[in-house]
Amino acid sequence: MLKVHLRNHCTLLAALCGKGGDNKQKQPLSDDKPRFPFPELASTGRLEVQVLTNPSTDEFQRVLHSLEPSIVYFQGEQIEDSEEIGPLRWGDIDLSTPESLCGLFGSTLPPTVYLEIPNGEKFAEALHSKGVPYVIYWKGMFSCYAALAVIHAMLSNLLMHHLGSTVGENNNTLASNGQKVGGKPGPRLLGDPLKFDITLPEADDQDEESSSGALPAIKIYHDDVTMRFLVCGLSHTLDACLLESLADGLNALLNIEIRGSKLHNRTSAPPPPLQAGTFSRGVVTMRCDLSTCSSAHISLLVSGSAQTCFNDQLLENHIKNELIENSQLVHALTSFEESKSPSSEPRKSASIACGASVFEVSMKVPTWASQVLRQLAPDVSYRSLVMLGIASIQGLSVASFEKDDADRLLFFCTKPGIEPDPINTFLTRPPTWLVSPAPCRKRSEPTQRN
Repeated sequence: MLKVHLRNHCTLLAALCGKGGDNKQKQPLSDDKPRFPFPELASTGRLEVQVLTNPSTDEFQRVLHSLEPSIVYFQGEQIEDSEEIGPLRWGDIDLSTPESLCGLFGSTLPPTVYLEIPNGEKFAEALHSKGVPYVIYWKGMFSCYAALAVIHAMLSNLLMHHLGSTVGENNNTLASNGQKVGGKPGPRLLGDPLKFDITLPEADDQDEESSSGALPAIKIYHDDVTMRFLVCGLSHTLDACLLESLADGLNALLNIEIRGSKLHNRTSAPPPPLQAGTFSRGVVTMRCDLSTCSSAHISLLVSGSAQTCFNDQLLENHIKNELIENSQLVHALTSFEESKSPSSEPRKSASIACGASVFEVSMKVPTWASQVLRQLAPDVSYRSLVMLGIASIQGLSVASFEKDDADRLLFFCTKPGIEPDPINTFLTRPPTWLVSPAPCRKRSEPTQRN
């Protein structure tokens, strides 16, 4: 069961092919091959799921109009005697052309369509041109295992937060399952993220510069820190592509948190000692307290014009725009060997990834981002880190990590054709931040007297 804790109500209409809806039962049995834990599409919490299998055109359109879903999910049929997903076909209804797929929609258009069909770029462009704001699609061929891992990740990442504030960032979080399509991991997203309104409200006493809409940019003061992550998997699967995907995924999750953040308090603060002499007239400094989309709390030191800093909504939007639009928050360490070093191979722990194998990677993140991630790791309801395979952050276990998650991630590490690296399969000394405490003498139990 896919458990999703929603901030807002969300509806999903899933239209499945007859041969695509029974993948769970079609998986071959084998004692020497790991089982893939298939997620189940079902309503839970504030997530309402309506599943149609081989619907008629009239049935699909009737449900579409009555449900008005947030997401429409089209699943192609599974090719017989193959792991690959094929085109969209509902019984005798062939939807293998962009025109036939677009013909399903009239005036009712969902905010998001997810196309789980191969070579879906032209279909996505046709739907986007018709007026669908966001279309997620696969550019090449892919397996049913990659597809089901992605729908699991997509729902966890999108539905943990408000749909409108996350879908523009979600493209980087869908492909952290070790799958590659056309040399690049995962599906693609067609559509632009929401923009922030950072124009100053009209006022009678505005000068010529402010009335033209040209505002001085704010400056946010923060340092970068190195964070260590334990990722569920085998160390030989770590390559530059996976490292880049992890960085992009973390960046997207942080962007989601900032998009849904709220400014709760601002107070005047002294400027940084080395910056005070560079401030021009009219620039003020504020200490701003915000809560992110998932209720993590951060504090930022911000400087800008008085017009910006004393207008709560404008200041909030400027902060969001500055953090999201103007910076890449997460960077993988430049030295790949430093992240892959056998000396950083951690031991297994029952409290991390449910005892499964993990490997260590290091990322550079802003100080405030490290605070957000450390607050989200112990939250048992927060599943987005798990979808990236992250089981521990700076020694803190990711509380929502379950055994099925480990099985899913390790499934891709042990697929045929991937040979272990003999150098990195041997466990060496764990990193100093994950070493067990030294053994101590056990206290003797007090003797009970009769």
